[in-house]
Amino acid sequence: MFKLELAKEIVEGFRGQLKGSIFNTSISAGANIFDSDVSPSSTVSIFRVYCAFTSEGVLSVARTKGGTTITEKLNEGESLFPNCAYIFDILVESGETINFRYSTATTCLILKVVEIPVGV
Repeated sequence: MFKLELAKEIVEGFRGQLKGSIFNTSISAGANIFDSDVSPSSTVSIFRVYCAFTSEGVLSVARTKGGTTITEKLNEGESLFPNCAYIFDILVESGETINFRYSTATTCLILKVVEIPVGV
């Protein structure tokens, strides 16, 4: 019975946790998309990002650590096609917070961020 409980605990550790979500929301060019930054619950995690926008533009990660924010362009800095869904994985660690910015004012059809712990 102990092995079964341990297996259940391991599986639970790999389930994703929704960290942020918006749906059909107008956003400003270059501004943070989420009202509040999202942070990982685990020491090291992957944030799986699913998104779609109504206008062409570049999606960037705004990563803050120790009071300093850097931006990282996703999709090799190339514009995302309008009304198309994209998925990105972003490696994050404790002490970092993450937000997202889009290069043009548009409607964000959907943006979901799910945390997947790297280790249990």
